[in-house]
Amino acid sequence: MALINCSECGNQISDQAVSCPGCGAPISQGLKAQTAMAYNAPKTEERKVGILLGLGIFIVPFIFVWFLLRNGHTPLARIVGFGWFGLAVLIAMGGDQDRTQSTSTSNSTSSAASQRESSRLSQIATPAAPAEPVVLREVTAQQLAAAYERNTVAADQQFKGKRFKVTGVVDSINTNFLGRPYITLRGSTNRFMQPQFELERNQTSYAARLSEGMRVTLACTGSGDVAKIPMSDECVPAI
Repeated sequence: MALINCSECGNQISDQAVSCPGCGAPISQGLKAQTAMAYNAPKTEERKVGILLGLGIFIVPFIFVWFLLRNGHTPLARIVGFGWFGLAVLIAMGGDQDRTQSTSTSNSTSSAASQRESSRLSQIATPAAPAEPVVLREVTAQQLAAAYERNTVAADQQFKGKRFKVTGVVDSINTNFLGRPYITLRGSTNRFMQPQFELERNQTSYAARLSEGMRVTLACTGSGDVAKIPMSDECVPAI
């Protein structure tokens, strides 16, 4: 049973009544039918974002966010879901650009390393006459990093392709993509821009004995820089 308004006096009466108790006006069948349809009409229930759907949207928004378009989900849920979807798209685009730049840098470094390896092997194959001992220039890791930070061109003229001794404190010990050991020495205030020194392949055991914080002196050949990070190779322990 539902309550309806009388079309004559406006009082609320039962839809089962034949006439209005207040004014005596008869109740039309059309008004009863409309009231019954409105009362029995199905109501759209509000959908809640469940745990599984929420996890799906968070992990794979490209697929699960579209489930929020189903009837019953609130506008707030759709705004939050599609906002995260847009942010995920931007993050994915940024990751692709970073991978492209990383691949380009890796290819350049690989090509340079291959050329240096070929040059070194050709020098080994052709024995050279004994040379007079050369006094190498001595610098610290801080001085090397500061030189490249101030002026890369000037620093290349001083160190690129030249042998020198460098002294510093070990920051990390790693291997590159060719499996060769290299170390970084503390020379910059930015830990991600510390000077890198690639050791000769036969110096693997020496690298294995190193640990962070040790003070070392190496004889190296400068090979320029990558994004102002000083790079050196053919490094061996200096006496």
